[in-house]
Amino acid sequence: MTPAEQVSGVTATADGQGRPPGVGRLALPSRTKLQEYTLVGVVLALVVIGAILKPDTFPTADNLRAILTQASVVGVLAIGMTFVIATAGIDLSVGSVVAAAGVAGGLVVDSGAVAFVAAAIGFGFGLGLVNGTAIAYGKVVPFVATLAMLAIARGLALLMSDKSPISLLSSDGVRWFGTGEIVGVPVSIVIFAGIAIGGWILLNRTRYGRHVVAVGGNREAARIAGVPVRRVVFSVYCLSGLLAGLAAVLLSGRLASASPVAGELLELDAIGAVVIGGTSLAGGRATIVGTFLGVMVFAIMFNLLTQLDLATEWQQIVKGAIILGAVLIQRPERI
Repeated sequence: MTPAEQVSGVTATADGQGRPPGVGRLALPSRTKLQEYTLVGVVLALVVIGAILKPDTFPTADNLRAILTQASVVGVLAIGMTFVIATAGIDLSVGSVVAAAGVAGGLVVDSGAVAFVAAAIGFGFGLGLVNGTAIAYGKVVPFVATLAMLAIARGLALLMSDKSPISLLSSDGVRWFGTGEIVGVPVSIVIFAGIAIGGWILLNRTRYGRHVVAVGGNREAARIAGVPVRRVVFSVYCLSGLLAGLAAVLLSGRLASASPVAGELLELDAIGAVVIGGTSLAGGRATIVGTFLGVMVFAIMFNLLTQLDLATEWQQIVKGAIILGAVLIQRPERI
């Protein structure tokens, strides 16, 4: 038992469910597990509905590939967002950071794909570091700090690119991240899967993951128990920025362009996937499996709505309504 668990008197788990001493693991499924099972059902239902409504185009290997490829960028962002929200924080800047990181990579693309990747990920990490410093050490409210970074990062993207997209058509190495394959599987899907697995291990099988959940569940108790609260909070924003930089690599590779207006509303997609996946906005409960399923629900749903020719405006309304519903369901959890 960790010190944080000793303070609280319950055993903390990565899904944030406290378990009183002596209660076995074979009790009723936790709320998080029930939500994950529900999402699996939703995914299956969407697949069945899509197969019925669009039998010629929806249940095909090419469309599955398209869904997973589209989901990869949001998925990478959502994994980072899960850690942020688990600490009762929020990162509104990730969409703009994707744009700025992509442009930063585009400025050095003539030096090769490695330089592009290093610049994009490094720039994203740097902006995340600024967020983390302001929030953890400057004690700025996460909403305010990341809202400010949203504007700063977008402005940097426009300034560095002179308001014009940077073509990446000449870089096969960069485009490989968006269109290449590894043993027949798109690179972006492989990377998303790897990040999801790594995120699950980090959250569920490491001391760091327990600290993240403890900070979100009861910050003062975590501090008393010896958890380095500020360092944990600082680190989750650095992680979010780093993964935003990686998402920029995937998006730029797919579009063969680094655009200063890329990534608009990606923060909404990432936050929405995390929330409907079961991670609590109040902090203290997080699930990577739920986040993955949330990403897939959005990806499948909006692929189907696009095939049904539903206007983009209506798709945004549907997305917002789903997120609002998920937040309302979480209301009893002190948010």
